[in-house]
Amino acid sequence: MSDNSSKEKVIYFHGFEKDDVFKIIKAIKGSVSNPGEIAFSTSTPTNLEWKIKDMITEVREDHAFFKEQERKKNQSK
Repeated sequence: MSDNSSKEKVIYFHGFEKDDVFKIIKAIKGSVSNPGEIAFSTSTPTNLEWKIKDMITEVREDHAFFKEQERKKNQSK
């Protein structure tokens, strides 16, 4: 995890139906000042076995990767 670990926001869903996850994410993003800072994840058979800190690290790395891809995509327009 980076040095900013206390500022990193991760929301992890377990036991929710897929449609409910999307509704909850939409509601959260609509009610916070900077929704792009939040990384969302759902449980999988694999990540249920991980330590929380490892799961958060993985989710944050994935989130950073996809944000960078989006930035590059928007830059090329």
